[in-house]
Amino acid sequence: MNCVVCARQPVESGLLCEDCRDEIAGPLGLVPEQIMATTAKPTGAILVDPWGRPHGLDARTLIGRQLEGAGVSILESSVSRHHAHLALDPTRKTWSLRDLGSANGTMVNDQTIGDAVTLRAGDRVVLGQVGFYFVPDARDLPPVVLDPAISSTLRPGDRVRAPLEEEEFERENTDVGLPSFEIRLHEPTGGGGGLVEVDGKQVQLTATQFEFFALLVRRMADEAHQPHLVRGFVRTSELIGDLSWDTRDPGDNHVKQLVRRVRRALVKAEIGDLIESRHRFGYRLRVIPTLP
Repeated sequence: MNCVVCARQPVESGLLCEDCRDEIAGPLGLVPEQIMATTAKPTGAILVDPWGRPHGLDARTLIGRQLEGAGVSILESSVSRHHAHLALDPTRKTWSLRDLGSANGTMVNDQTIGDAVTLRAGDRVVLGQVGFYFVPDARDLPPVVLDPAISSTLRPGDRVRAPLEEEEFERENTDVGLPSFEIRLHEPTGGGGGLVEVDGKQVQLTATQFEFFALLVRRMADEAHQPHLVRGFVRTSELIGDLSWDTRDPGDNHVKQLVRRVRRALVKAEIGDLIESRHRFGYRLRVIPTLP
């Protein structure tokens, strides 16, 4: 089966291919159990979450963090209690999405919305920091089969703490507790990427991915004098300017996609998710590297 959004590549998990999944990868730490949908009279339309799971929609569907009845519930701090509303026009057979004055906004295809906008098949909807794809008619789709390795909760090693939520940083919680890992960087002389070794586990990265990871390692090592709370961050603008991109005009979305791919490569290699992102700070390692 091909991806329900792009229809070009085979699915990796649920209804989505790897590239389309990357486009809506949610905030670090988001797990499948945080997204649930309850319908009274399903219409056949769905929202597809970052794991490729379909969530059925009623003709009038409320989306938010705390719902009393049917709707799409997203238990994530960037989503407001009543965040947005989806509605089907029975005469025109069209769907519209409206933001309900949420704190962190609603976007459709990277454009912030306020008043109701019409949705089309494959539109990318982001509520706060949680993304979905809209599919208006999923009644003929086959049953969804999820890859357990992708749909299960991904956690790093026991010594690597899950990142704190932004609200916790704003309360100036300084108990960060960064662990130390031995990290080796093996870059072949001919270029073409490099091998990262973390506590004996290895993963092969592409050239840009390797540059990104090596920059995080260097920054964390160079800022040993800084408090753990602010140590080792690299801003997005610096990554755009310093890394070797395969596009003429790299931007924020290219950085986000790069980070997602590196995170997934580390997790698949059983190293764990070692990259932390923090609003207004950028990206850093979630460990202190000890270099041989």
